[in-house]
Amino acid sequence: MMKNDMIKFFRMQRQIFGICPQSGEFFRLSECRISTDKKLDPDWMDKLQASKKRIDKQENIVDLESEELMELGRKKGRAKADRAVRKVDSIFTPLKLNPADSKVIFHPVDYVVFNGMKKNDLKNLVLLDRKIKSPKNRGLQNSIRKTVEKESYEWLTIRVERNGSISEE
Repeated sequence: MMKNDMIKFFRMQRQIFGICPQSGEFFRLSECRISTDKKLDPDWMDKLQASKKRIDKQENIVDLESEELMELGRKKGRAKADRAVRKVDSIFTPLKLNPADSKVIFHPVDYVVFNGMKKNDLKNLVLLDRKIKSPKNRGLQNSIRKTVEKESYEWLTIRVERNGSISEE
């Protein structure tokens, strides 16, 4: 019997409406939070929520510190890797070029170096070949050099879309 009385009690509260004196909006009595000017003593739920807030705050601090440490580790690792590359690199480092700016093509030259590309500050384009291997190759490279010197070239952008269509800009 008591169970049914409780259900009736809460159903009745759902049917009683009021108007908020500040916003003017309707509300159900069952949605109402009763408060006084006097601060209430915290109950177990208030304490639980406060603990959860403290834990969440500490987790955020740990996450931020972890991200900062990861970024610092990445930077240190990148610097260490760059130093190791400079020790063994006999092609780019002596010319003060970043190996990461280079693309291997092998013919008619070994590398195209987009000098400054990794820093988003492209300074120039370097056609780099370690050794001229044959007279035929030497002639082709001389032809490229003359073409660049005469500025007898043009820039053409061709886009190949995912569906295979090709457009020229």
